[in-house]
Amino acid sequence: MSEESFSTLTPRQKEAVEHISGPLLILAGAGTGKTTMITAKIAFMVEKQKIEPGKILALTFSREAARNMEQKIRELLGQGADVKVSTFHAFCAELIKDNAERCGVSEQFTIFEDIDTAIMIYKELGTTTRNATLYAKTISMAKDLNIPIDDFRSYLQKKKRSLLDFVEESKLEQFYMDCKINLNTFHLKNKNQQKALKNEKKSWQRFIKFYKEYYKYKDFISAWEMYENKKKALNCLDYGDLNWIALNFLNEYGTIELNDTYSHIIVDEFQDTNYVQFELIKHLTAKEPNITVVGDVNQSIYAFRGAYSDNIEEFKKQFGISENDVINLDVSFRSTNKILNVAHRLISQNYPEDRKNECILLKNCNDNNGKNVVIQETKDDGEEARKIVEQIEAYIEKGVPLKEIAVLYRTHAQGRQIRQTLKKREIPVVVKDDSNYLKQPEIKTVLSYLYILNNLTNPTPRGTEAWWRLFHYNNSLENSDSIRIGEYIKKNNILFQEAIYDHLDEMELSENGRSTIEKVKERIRVLSEKKLMDISDLLLEIYDHSGLVRYLNRLDTLKAREAFLNLRNLHEMAKNFEQFYNRELFGFIEYLEILDEMGGNPASAKIREDDAVSLMSIHAAKGLEFRVVFVTCMAKDKFPLLRGGQEPLIPLEIMDRYKDLFSAGLSEKDLEKAIKERKKEIKLEEERRLCYVAFTRAKEDLILTLSLEYGGKEREPSEFLIEIGYENWRNLEIAGEENKSSSMQIETSFDALNLSYRRDLEIKVAGLIKDNELEREKNRCVQLLINALDKDLEEAVHYLMVYRALRDGKCKNYLEEIQQKWNLIDPAEKAEKIFGNLKTRSNGLRFNPEAFSFSFSALKAYEKCPKQYELQEILRMPSRKNEDSTGAMAIGTFVHNVLEIAVKEKVTEKQAIYKIAGALHKNPEWKYLDLKSTLTLFEVFWLRNKDRISNSLMVEEWFSVPIDGFVFKGKIDRIDLLDPYTKEVEIIDYKTGKYDVSPEDRSRQLLLYAQGFEHMYPGYRAKRLTLDMLAMEKPRSFELQEDGEYRSNEGRISPLDRGAIASMVETARNIAHDYERGFEKTEDPDNCKECGFRLYCQGIDL
Repeated sequence: MSEESFSTLTPRQKEAVEHISGPLLILAGAGTGKTTMITAKIAFMVEKQKIEPGKILALTFSREAARNMEQKIRELLGQGADVKVSTFHAFCAELIKDNAERCGVSEQFTIFEDIDTAIMIYKELGTTTRNATLYAKTISMAKDLNIPIDDFRSYLQKKKRSLLDFVEESKLEQFYMDCKINLNTFHLKNKNQQKALKNEKKSWQRFIKFYKEYYKYKDFISAWEMYENKKKALNCLDYGDLNWIALNFLNEYGTIELNDTYSHIIVDEFQDTNYVQFELIKHLTAKEPNITVVGDVNQSIYAFRGAYSDNIEEFKKQFGISENDVINLDVSFRSTNKILNVAHRLISQNYPEDRKNECILLKNCNDNNGKNVVIQETKDDGEEARKIVEQIEAYIEKGVPLKEIAVLYRTHAQGRQIRQTLKKREIPVVVKDDSNYLKQPEIKTVLSYLYILNNLTNPTPRGTEAWWRLFHYNNSLENSDSIRIGEYIKKNNILFQEAIYDHLDEMELSENGRSTIEKVKERIRVLSEKKLMDISDLLLEIYDHSGLVRYLNRLDTLKAREAFLNLRNLHEMAKNFEQFYNRELFGFIEYLEILDEMGGNPASAKIREDDAVSLMSIHAAKGLEFRVVFVTCMAKDKFPLLRGGQEPLIPLEIMDRYKDLFSAGLSEKDLEKAIKERKKEIKLEEERRLCYVAFTRAKEDLILTLSLEYGGKEREPSEFLIEIGYENWRNLEIAGEENKSSSMQIETSFDALNLSYRRDLEIKVAGLIKDNELEREKNRCVQLLINALDKDLEEAVHYLMVYRALRDGKCKNYLEEIQQKWNLIDPAEKAEKIFGNLKTRSNGLRFNPEAFSFSFSALKAYEKCPKQYELQEILRMPSRKNEDSTGAMAIGTFVHNVLEIAVKEKVTEKQAIYKIAGALHKNPEWKYLDLKSTLTLFEVFWLRNKDRISNSLMVEEWFSVPIDGFVFKGKIDRIDLLDPYTKEVEIIDYKTGKYDVSPEDRSRQLLLYAQGFEHMYPGYRAKRLTLDMLAMEKPRSFELQEDGEYRSNEGRISPLDRGAIASMVETARNIAHDYERGFEKTEDPDNCKECGFRLYCQGIDL
């Protein structure tokens, strides 16, 4: 290390570099040059202290950080430097491989990613993808926190003892069912009986809670045990194993060899170490405690990954750290003083009053105060995105490179709208941490071919999905041809594949449509001859024969290069699958489907653009810096985010952070309250650290944005804004023209707080387009042209000519050009053709009300996503949910089928229902359904309905009813006769879900059923409308009143909305419109995520 380099260090950095012997704790604030200091320290040890490079071990957390550190060390010491720089996991893996026999593993072990753990659990146990993901997450965190499976087993035994206080073990399951039934039929008892059983009701609820808790952990422990056995058989380890096995090895065989190898240890990002890694550090320094740890407790943001929250304090205790062994790096080479002051004001809230002095205020290295931090408020989230993009454009005009601008968000959903707005303005953008790999167009194309090849010998509904994707997103089949195929499939009840291979001549497709289909069929024929190849080899054939690689080669763009990287990654994924599992095409397809359902997509390839705005989550931004940083959605329940996410299945009473609460002798009620408060405190502190990380990414400008409302709902400002000094400024009025451009826009400064407040409540988002001075003039001409279209011809032509002149950069002789090309411009032929089409609709896409009927569920599907409605109701495409024979939908269908038979037969004893269920369960379609899960529902049904079954008038009754020019249809589960003289009936619909039905949905469904029934049977009147909620404590019933309104006898339940039918008619009108003009896909990512049809369409960017 040169004297010149050493001289550039701050006094405290120099002090840290020269501290060689003994333990040292370096508290390195954001941007204080810790990596420079670490590499300088290593160079100093080698060059000045003559310590052998091979005796130095530097540990960090990510491969990228390790590579960067290695590069800087080589720059300082030259290529021959033999300093060991490694991640914790890589170091442990190497230690295990060097001592494989003594560690009890094969030297050739492979490493499981977290998603591989989840997939194995899913495949082996047949559990849900949600549970498999949760189990994998819990296993990983338990290992990081040093919580062995035996601790879970002990907890389970404790829970079992609680259950045995109620009933003996052999009767647990029956007692659980009895308690559920008692609760769900409690409303049938009279008030005196309910009062007498008040304590018993509490006991039932308590037992149900304990029972569910017990079996939740019992199932998890079984999954963990299975996973460990299977993993061992495959000769695999996961990341948690690496740390754990290495630690156990050192515990059993000692550390002499390692201590002789490494004399000086440096640990970067020490605040992110987990419990097991900290134990490893103790072993590495057993001989000589020459250890330097570098960390910042204010940037500890990975507790959700198992980071050990008290590691810095534990380090002080373990190594006897005195004040002389602690160095605070408090000079920032990144942020201005004003940014640092605001960030400090925020993070100091994490320190109790008696420890505020421990929260170090950083200072800029050049004492640059900089500009105030801006709090920017807009009308709604769309305007928030618009304002951010406008400011980015302003920074670009000032000469700020795009790569120096970042937009940070707490969740990916928050960043989506900003990303779309930037794309509208054609501003280059790079998203660092998206994970839409399987949704990339080139990957979807290749997967379509895989599905189809598999479908040739193993026909499945999902193979039909692939045909659809291939024809509509890669081979441009016209929409009119699509509808003809869909109608033919529906009419003849055949699969897509069968239609195009066996009935192509019968479907009256266009010439272009037939040609497209024949071309694809020929490609499939060629590829089918190569189907027995290994999957990885078959992929290469698809890349070639599909024409995909030739197409990408012709593009020669950044996107094309990223697509090539994605194709390479898919090939590597196939290679790994062949190693872990098998070489069968069907198995690989199943693997990818599970990966997609679990949200385990790897990140798609991203080649960093030299000049692009960065969008990323705050977690992904750690370690980065930018001149300009926007932190978005600084609103209540947006940031901090205190709810949501799946908590791991680690019992709180075996976690160090909560053990004191369980040993404090609190009552059950007080314990629940204390746990809730502790959880909130821990979560809030971590969110605050995350916000601190976001603030300190900014070098010059920090803009914090929020809106008055999100999703149409008003939101208060984030409490983090309150903590840095924000006070109800959204209601602020400021005098003076210099601060107030209009009643809608306000800007003022609060210099004592280092803050400025900017309010922009204008609504301009609809006008967002690519914008510069010329573009603005062109856009103005376009608007004037549009406005003139229904005015005089000369005015419309005038603005068209002005626009063309601006576009061409000069005025041409447009009159001469028009005269020369009049045969092309003459509107007569085109207009006549349009008039003709309007009369005949010769393309076959005319909406015929008589051919359509609308159900409640179909309308709901349309409102969720018009494209889903088209796929589900018009094209009748199969969905993934159609294949689910074990989930909640299947249970509902099974229960409905059983009750249909039972009520038709007017059974007089409960056992008859169970007999029907048992017989139906033998059918192949129900063989995977858990029959036990339905028994409670049947028991509740019996107790609620046993005295009323004989009153049944009709079961599973179809109706259709014309309303305002449309036909609505439905099927009523049951109609009971209430009074044979007045012919009043009760309409009953069974619900088996555990959640209530929304007021809007129950109004629509029940009122439609009432109107439909009365239309079909005009002599009857629907007096009572009931949703029989079999999994809930009571049904929802509504009685017809004299004023024509249906009201519940429960005061807190709102009446059925009489306007519900009118809203359904309006939805039907929208469907008729879209049938002729095209169905759009939803803009709601949550709907796309849960959609069983999402593989048919591109969906939105998730």
